Amino acid sequence: MKINNGDTALESGMSLAVQTVQSWSTSFYEHLPNLIVGIFFLLVFTGLAYSLKRTVHSIFIRRDRQDLGLILSDFSFWTMQVLGVLMVLMIIIPSVNPADLLASLGLGSVALGFAFKDILQNWLAGLLILLRMPFRRGDQVIVSAIEGTVIRIEPRATIIRTYDGRDVIVPNTQVYTGVVTINTSQNKRRIEINLTVGYAYKVRTIQKIIEKAIAPIEEILKDPAPQILCTELGSTSLALQVRWWILPSQSNAVISKSRAVQAIKEAFEANDIDPTDPQLVYYQSDKGKGTNIAPPEDPSEIRSFSAPPKIQINKEDPETERLKIDPKDKTLLPDTE
Repeated sequence: MKINNGDTALESGMSLAVQTVQSWSTSFYEHLPNLIVGIFFLLVFTGLAYSLKRTVHSIFIRRDRQDLGLILSDFSFWTMQVLGVLMVLMIIIPSVNPADLLASLGLGSVALGFAFKDILQNWLAGLLILLRMPFRRGDQVIVSAIEGTVIRIEPRATIIRTYDGRDVIVPNTQVYTGVVTINTSQNKRRIEINLTVGYAYKVRTIQKIIEKAIAPIEEILKDPAPQILCTELGSTSLALQVRWWILPSQSNAVISKSRAVQAIKEAFEANDIDPTDPQLVYYQSDKGKGTNIAPPEDPSEIRSFSAPPKIQINKEDPETERLKIDPKDKTLLPDTE
């Protein structure tokens, strides 16, 4: 009987395949205990990683450093997970040399570093921001052209809510390396407005009128007292600067400035003072102005006027001051008083 070479080759191939599967099966059963132990250790390390994450987070919450706790807790979680994976690989594959594994991990880290350069830079910048803490959650800041309230500091970016209610995501590298103005770093800040009056008016009378006009405004602090300064001798008018101190939130700045401008205008109207540069306007007769009142010649003759109305602002408005989570004494800019 003649033997077919094709059948012989098929039988040889099938035999080789069966032997290979049997070899895999034997190897699997031989490594099964290592695999079970490796899975057990992986579960243990995962549990330890979650426990470590919660512990680190709770520690920093008790220290009023919530954002820093979020970054460090995530870092500790993934560090523990990586250690667990390395341990499992050495258990499942005993032939793996720990030194070679670490060397391979080092080369892989360099490759990942180049691939995720921007992400790692932002993460490191966020960590440095939270360690040095130039500002806190709730501080009102200006970063480049972005002005608003710091909502939170994440590993990749700082979230700033602008005064018109929009959230802006600013990369941490831009915050760390750029110029940042912190409006609420101190207990108070100064606001100023500029105006001009003609030389026909007595300077001290104008100063008394302005001083009396802004005195009832609650948002303006009494200490330090407001100042009315003569800043420039123009060709046809005197330039004045009115400046005062307020509590640092943007809402106080907006409200105090609005009320001060209205109060000064109404006080000038009550005392027949024209704050415009006479070189820029034509003279208007008493009939056109609708008044026949001469300006006072002496501060004691200042005519009375009502205080500007109060302005209410909702506590949820983005311009209002937010609760600060982190302690002020840990920042780079502590109170000087």
